Amino acid sequence: MTTFIVLITIFSGISLVLILKKYDFPKLEKVIRKISFYSLIGILICIVLLVFDFRPKGKYTTSIIGLTFLLSTILLFGLTKNSLTKILSRILTIPIFIFGILSMFWEMGFVFFYLITLPFQPPFSKSEINANHNVEVRVGGFFACGESLVITKSEFGILDKQHYVGNNFYMTGIDKIETLEFKENDVEFLIYHDGKTEFENPYKYQPEMKNVW
Repeated sequence: MTTFIVLITIFSGISLVLILKKYDFPKLEKVIRKISFYSLIGILICIVLLVFDFRPKGKYTTSIIGLTFLLSTILLFGLTKNSLTKILSRILTIPIFIFGILSMFWEMGFVFFYLITLPFQPPFSKSEINANHNVEVRVGGFFACGESLVITKSEFGILDKQHYVGNNFYMTGIDKIETLEFKENDVEFLIYHDGKTEFENPYKYQPEMKNVW
């Protein structure tokens, strides 16, 4: 999140300078417009996939697509002289400017950034189960008290199918997971964490697997 805020701040500053100084870079604007458009298509594809619990392979794939769209749109807002493009880019850029300023004085300003980045955040850690399955540690959600475990299964060569099997416990700081047993209805993990909760470290966890596969 810190890296995200820093990048947003830098690109917002560049965009503001471009507006105030009224620089004109038509070739650069054309390139940035294409980047923004194609990354938007990528975001829409990712959202559709997430509806069906799919994600593109790669730990940072969705994060890169989402961040590319945000940064290119902010930059486009300062570059473009086209009225329609300015209006469309303003829909995203103005709220980012406003909540960016608010976040310096009011912690709830960070909620806006948290919400827009939540679907695109990479896992905290990823451990291999076998050739076709991995277990990931992800953000537990806005109201969650702990982190979430997700078993992923490789599908179609370029996608991971997500199976949420552990988002109802209060464990944090998970940095490593060993698979003790992995069968269709019998899965057992050894979870290493920061030790800040009442759970022993490492903690042996056997999730409920009914109706998961």
